[in-house]
Amino acid sequence: MTTFLSPEQKSLIDILEPSIIRRLEKEKRGQGYGKDYKPFLTVRDVPSKGRVHRRISITHGRVVHLLSDLELAAFLVLDWSTSVVDIREQFPLNPEKTLDIARRIEIKHPAVRGVNQVMTTDLLVDIKQDDSVVTQAISVKFREHLEEKRTIEKLELERRYWEAEQVDWYLFTENEVPVTLLKNIKWLMPHVYSFELDEKLRKQVFELILNAIEIYPVGKISAAMQVLDKKQNEKPGTYLAYLRHLLAQGAFIWDMNTINHRSMKTNHIRPSEFWLTEEYEYVHAK
Repeated sequence: MTTFLSPEQKSLIDILEPSIIRRLEKEKRGQGYGKDYKPFLTVRDVPSKGRVHRRISITHGRVVHLLSDLELAAFLVLDWSTSVVDIREQFPLNPEKTLDIARRIEIKHPAVRGVNQVMTTDLLVDIKQDDSVVTQAISVKFREHLEEKRTIEKLELERRYWEAEQVDWYLFTENEVPVTLLKNIKWLMPHVYSFELDEKLRKQVFELILNAIEIYPVGKISAAMQVLDKKQNEKPGTYLAYLRHLLAQGAFIWDMNTINHRSMKTNHIRPSEFWLTEEYEYVHAK
C-alpha cells in the first residue's frame, strides 16, 4: 500500500496549512516501509495525557513512537507475532478522502482552530497469510473514551475510510489485551539480544538445556538451570540467562497465553522443531 502523499497537488494545498504540508513533503512523514518508515506523528508532536513510549521493534529494527500504554500493549503483541512483517504507527489518512466522508455522513472533520488536520490510524500492520500479505488497520482506544460522541464520530470516519480502501479495520481496547501473553512478552523481549552466540555455542547451549529439562521433567526451571551451572562450572545464573535468550529466540516454546513465566516448570517447555532440525533463523543484534 502506498500513501496518498503528493503535497504539490493544489487540492491538498487548499485544505492543509503549510506546516503540515512540510511535514508530509520535506520530512516524508507517513512514508516508507519497515526500518525506513517515518510516522506522521511522533511522541514530540502530540501532548499526551498518559505515558508515551519509544522502543525498538524486533520486526523491523526501527524505533517506534507509541502515544499511550494501550498502544504499547497492542504493539508488543503484534511485534512478537511471527506472521507480522511490518508495523507502521501513526499512519496518515488522505485528507481529501476523510473530508469527503465527513461531508457525506455530516460530521465535523478533525480541525484545530479552524485548520484541517490529517487523521491518522494508530497501527497499520502487514501480516503473512498463506502465500500473500494482507494489511490491517487498527485503532487503539480505551473503552471509557467510547462513551464520547466525538470519539465515536471520528472512529466511524476512520472505519469508513479503510472500508473504501478495502482494508480490514479493527478496534483494540483494554478488553483485547491478552494479559498473560503480554507479561511473558515483556519478560522475554529484553533477552532477544542479550547474547550473540556463534553457531557452535548456540548448538551446545541448546543441547545442554534440552538434556537438562528432559532429566528433570517436573520441577522449577531455575533449579534445573542451577544444576546445569554446577555441571558446566559456570557462575550461578549463567544457564538461566541462556535459557531466557533461547526462549526469546524461539528455541524453546511454551503456552505463553496461559502460563505465566513466573510459574513455568520444566515440563511446560518443549524444544522448537526448527531448532531440532537446525532450520531456525537466529536473530542477531542490530
